[in-house]
Amino acid sequence: MNAINNDSQNKKGRGKTATIHLAVWTFTWVFSLALFAFGPKLLWDYDPTFTVIALCINFGFGFKMIMANKHHLSRMDEMQRKIQLEAMAMSLGISMVFGAAYGLIEATRLLSHSPNPSNILFVMGISYGVSVAIGSRRYM
Repeated sequence: MNAINNDSQNKKGRGKTATIHLAVWTFTWVFSLALFAFGPKLLWDYDPTFTVIALCINFGFGFKMIMANKHHLSRMDEMQRKIQLEAMAMSLGISMVFGAAYGLIEATRLLSHSPNPSNILFVMGISYGVSVAIGSRRYM
């Protein structure tokens, strides 16, 4: 009985560590994205060398974040993975439908200005968060 409790605690500890690593790499990637977005104007006066370096750093941190997410998923139990998979599927579907329509808004003259592609990221994040909440409520 004690061995089962130890194994359960080890899984929880590994899951918590994976969550912390994912949070760190996500924060680092978001910071590098901000550096890539605002650095050229605010820090290095559009010098292409620094901009390419910032882009490469962003890709590197993005890759590490993706690998941390993969590792995080591998540390989850089956139910948590099912919730995440369903949330990712909903987020992908909603983002694709929204993104395709959103990209045509200017061409169909519903808006006088160009749509901002970063808005798709907000839709993706919100739909993912809502889907995780719904899945957690449904299965827990």
